[in-house]
Amino acid sequence: MKGFTTPEDLIARPADFVKVSQGEVKRIVSLRSSGSTGPAKRLYFTAGDLERTIEFFRSGMAHIARPGDRAAACIGSLSPDGLGRLLEEGLRRLGTEPLLLGAVRDYGETVSALRAFRPHTIVGLPVQVRRLCLLAPELRPRTVLLSGDYPAESLRETLERIWGCTVFDHYGMTESGLGFAVQCPALEGRHVRGDELEVEILEPGTDQVLPVGEWGEIVFTTLRREAMPLRRYRTGDYGRLLPGVCPCGYAGPRLDKVLGRLTERAKPISIYTLDEALLGWDELYDYAASLEGGRLTIAADLAPGGELEEVARRLEGLWPGDRLEVRTGTVPPGTAKRAVRTEGERP
Repeated sequence: MKGFTTPEDLIARPADFVKVSQGEVKRIVSLRSSGSTGPAKRLYFTAGDLERTIEFFRSGMAHIARPGDRAAACIGSLSPDGLGRLLEEGLRRLGTEPLLLGAVRDYGETVSALRAFRPHTIVGLPVQVRRLCLLAPELRPRTVLLSGDYPAESLRETLERIWGCTVFDHYGMTESGLGFAVQCPALEGRHVRGDELEVEILEPGTDQVLPVGEWGEIVFTTLRREAMPLRRYRTGDYGRLLPGVCPCGYAGPRLDKVLGRLTERAKPISIYTLDEALLGWDELYDYAASLEGGRLTIAADLAPGGELEEVARRLEGLWPGDRLEVRTGTVPPGTAKRAVRTEGERP
């Protein structure tokens, strides 16, 4: 059975997927993929769709934050019914005191707000949270939830080492209703939002459904979406379902660590390989990578005391030194999934 839905379908004919009247639509999200210059996808949500996402956030965060805790959300926007506001409401229902800061735009301002708030839990984009950790090692939240991008193990280990926290991650996307799968304290897979999503794993190149435990493209079908139900939506992400019951007792479907975009993994060197090599080094705040004409350029945003030679040393064996350029550069905060920019892609 084929009948897949693709991102291109949502761009070309979004109205075909809307199953409610305009008056029942509470929120419309325009979403442009990283590197895209064409039309955006448009995703539609009813009040019921948003309410179920709030409840998913509340239940998922119940393993991470406690009633009475202070929880800072450094993710999403501050717009009504946006990701940040839905998470804020989920945290409030949990009994925590939420502080919605939104995705980082200015590291200095965010650090100042966090120092004043002293959160027990921080939620944010992986690379942004890592930089906050390097800038404010004294914060030491008890837990951190990473979402919005694919966290490197080197990044997770940095947070655990400096902050002494437990690090969880969440896999999700706007198309799935924002929530998708989140880790529990057992840290063995991510609990899929099983009442909302049916997940399949496809073999790249053949589109055959793979058995549990094998790696391939993540595809999902929405089960209760009101405004815009999606059937067999192709995420373009590489992952697998885990067999058996979670050690915590959860018997529903679980995702293993999602290993990123198939398109990114197909490049001669991916952002995921670079992250593992570079993000365990505390003297590097962030970096941007581009690949043109077989030459890899790393623009390194260095902390005080950081040296470009160390960036090159950490890439030895991953890329030929005679085709590598390392230079200093300022990397502004971003919200899109990070990638190695190649010829023809928009920065």
